[in-house]
Amino acid sequence: MSALLLALLPLLGAPPHDPPQDAPLTAPEATGGARTTTLAEAQAFLDALAALPSGGRVVLGTAGSSGEGRPLLLAAVGGDQPTLDAAEARSRGGLRILVVANIHGGEVEGKEAVLRLLRETAEGQHGARWGDCQAWFLPIYNIDGNERIARTNRVSQNGPDGGVGERANAAGLDLNRDFVKAEAPETRALLEVLNSFDPHLVLDLHTTDGSYHGYHLTYATSLSPNTDPRLDRFARERVLVPAREQLRALHGFRAFDYGNLTRGVPARWATYDHRPRFGTNMLGLRNRVAVLSEAYSYLAFPERIEVTHAFVLGVVDAARASAGELLDLTARLDRELEEGRPALFGDQTRLCDPRPHALLLGEVDEVSLEGLGVRRAARPVWRREVVGLQDRFVAGRRRVLPAAWILPKPSEADRALLSRHGVRFQELGEVALGSCRGFRVEAIERAERPFQGHQEVRLAGAWSEVAVPEPSASALLVPGRQPLARVAAQLLEPESEDSLFTWNHFDERLTVGALAPVLRVEAWPDGSR
Repeated sequence: MSALLLALLPLLGAPPHDPPQDAPLTAPEATGGARTTTLAEAQAFLDALAALPSGGRVVLGTAGSSGEGRPLLLAAVGGDQPTLDAAEARSRGGLRILVVANIHGGEVEGKEAVLRLLRETAEGQHGARWGDCQAWFLPIYNIDGNERIARTNRVSQNGPDGGVGERANAAGLDLNRDFVKAEAPETRALLEVLNSFDPHLVLDLHTTDGSYHGYHLTYATSLSPNTDPRLDRFARERVLVPAREQLRALHGFRAFDYGNLTRGVPARWATYDHRPRFGTNMLGLRNRVAVLSEAYSYLAFPERIEVTHAFVLGVVDAARASAGELLDLTARLDRELEEGRPALFGDQTRLCDPRPHALLLGEVDEVSLEGLGVRRAARPVWRREVVGLQDRFVAGRRRVLPAAWILPKPSEADRALLSRHGVRFQELGEVALGSCRGFRVEAIERAERPFQGHQEVRLAGAWSEVAVPEPSASALLVPGRQPLARVAAQLLEPESEDSLFTWNHFDERLTVGALAPVLRVEAWPDGSR
């Protein structure tokens, strides 16, 4: 590609997408962008891939069922022998990638981009891209929400005219607020995929309808301050920046860190939330790279599909270019925790201080839709304005993770939730313990308004030395020496900012003046962690 063409590409915009002849079409391809794809159409589309020249390079299956019993479609690609056998996949080594689309039923361009990408693979495209890695796709994660298509959903979004699905699942749960409590069957199915396939990189495809800006797409990685800083740096510098540059150079798409604009002196562009109820944040605690993609909802629907499709490929290409480093890094982070290397876990979290940055701000036209509301369509103009950028969080207080946690009187629900997250535990039995500390509850603060069917809890209290529990066959020991030690801390620490305490899991075992039902083992008798 010539230097002149590279210079001109940002001015040319995205090339038009012409679906191939005699190949299955997605609903937006078949209708000129008027509709989004239903489950029945997606199943027929995927089934038809087998007849394409390289149809064997896409293997179809399911990852479980939704609350209403619909299948969570799962597709595998990777070289000439894609597999849905997790043990086989992990035995092969190499880079593993998972792409999740449509976690919110009304945010549909990720679904359409994934279906298109799978068809391209079955046609023989992307052979070199998938030849040295394995990838799995959940094109319609919130399948019950997807099927509730109505023109009254997400009216401000710029198409499709035929309507989109609902944000929540059939039980009214926001699936992207469920990654701690794991109540929804869809969340439990996804956690099983994560535990079994153990992807090194996960993409989560969304649509944002927030502030008016000049970008086609915004993105983020895990925002939890408890993500290992080496993983955070790798995700930002080795994955997101190269993917952004590829979007610009090859397609002329503009991309930047996700945020929303707050007017003030100075104006601020601030990212969203650090808590692991959001899937990408939880993935950082699992020592894996997570990428949130947010197509700009005021762009026309076909253009949102284009930029999402290009971004997925850009992220995959960036990860492949540094695959050796990524595999070494994730293995090292797992090993360090397994060996008991000191690791910190923080709370009292706040946004980082703003730093000046030139941001592209945009404008929209408002179009009245009779009986529905107002649609917003992005104008092809933008301006630069220096704002205070706040693209990450910092913890105000940090503690070294303990040697272990003890649940003296565990319930079956405790065991089930730890197992769903992949956290290892064992019966305490005759295990010899060193010093233990307990958190004495001084106050229990409950949110006035319910959220996702819960009244969130925050505890106040103090830590102190406590007597070492007597040997017990019923008590649970959760070792700190395990790759998911940060996940265990997030779930079990009484001062964790998004824990099982937060979501009322321990309510019946909480009493002001008494110890919280989780103890910390600070050290083993030999002084080791």
